[in-house]
Amino acid sequence: MPLSPTRLTRRSRVRATAGFAVAALTLAGCSTTTEATTSAAGGAGASAQTVTVEDYFGDVEIPAEPLRVVAADPISLSLMLSLDVEPVAASFNPLAAPAHLGDLSAIENIAGADGGFAPDLEKILAQDPDLVVVVAGYDGEGDEAWNKETYDRIAATGIPTYGFAYDDGVSIDDVASGVSSVASALGKTDEGDALMAALDERMAALTERVDAAGLDVLPVSAVRLSADGAYSIRVGTGESIAFRGAGLSQPEGQQDPTAFRIDLSAENLDLLDSADTLFVYTDDGAETEKDTITSSPLWPTLAAVREDRVHWVDASVWNASDPIALNMILDDIETMFVEPGEQQAAG
Repeated sequence: MPLSPTRLTRRSRVRATAGFAVAALTLAGCSTTTEATTSAAGGAGASAQTVTVEDYFGDVEIPAEPLRVVAADPISLSLMLSLDVEPVAASFNPLAAPAHLGDLSAIENIAGADGGFAPDLEKILAQDPDLVVVVAGYDGEGDEAWNKETYDRIAATGIPTYGFAYDDGVSIDDVASGVSSVASALGKTDEGDALMAALDERMAALTERVDAAGLDVLPVSAVRLSADGAYSIRVGTGESIAFRGAGLSQPEGQQDPTAFRIDLSAENLDLLDSADTLFVYTDDGAETEKDTITSSPLWPTLAAVREDRVHWVDASVWNASDPIALNMILDDIETMFVEPGEQQAAG
């Protein structure tokens, strides 16, 4: 069964596999909703009306106002919760569920043995859903979409199934597209528009403050520490979306979001020396990597370390890119970088 891939660039990792690091995830919907036809629909717990919409693979008929919705993967779950919609069930890894999504105990977990991107079909059917929302693939993959097998398995049951495109989140447009797709499937288009408008407004306000305090010329970097010394500078994920949205600059060589990440180790930490400020987080289970990296002879030579401008942040938040996480990343940026910068600029 297909798992969500990780890519070193947007296309080179299309068919590689990964776990629930997608909390890093971001989405981009490619479908356009149309309400071309309306018909009566029966079934317990189902909406009385259906609409025909265009999802990833073509026209599908779904409830106009779904009542029992299943999120077939962690990405769909995070976007639903961003829209204040709690599914009756969702597929996610309980050992890696991002804490920023809050208490998920009321949501039935339908994940299969292979993880959050491989939902258990029998568990889905047991929920008697009137709609299943699922990530189908990357934008433009068509019938080669990486999650088409899962989509087809669910759709073959006769349950209305809506698939949408998901990209790596190299821009706020990817996030907006994913929100728009899921919102249209849930009959929450207005709510989705309002959610993204509020996020855009917040980013614009932070950009004004960053510019006014002269902070736009002080580059920042985000660093992820994974187990066994697998470190990376994040350049095409939620962290960098927040940086760019808030008007922050990133060092030269870290400005191409399509690169996704830059591999880092204790031996080449000098790649971080051009950053005025560092935001660093360790994956769950990799907490000892903090001691490892800070013990490197190169660590104390970094400008951000010498000036005490290293911020250790929450991996659950910073390794995600849904609107809930982005707002929490912006909280950290505001309190750890913008406000101190404003105070210093004010003398």
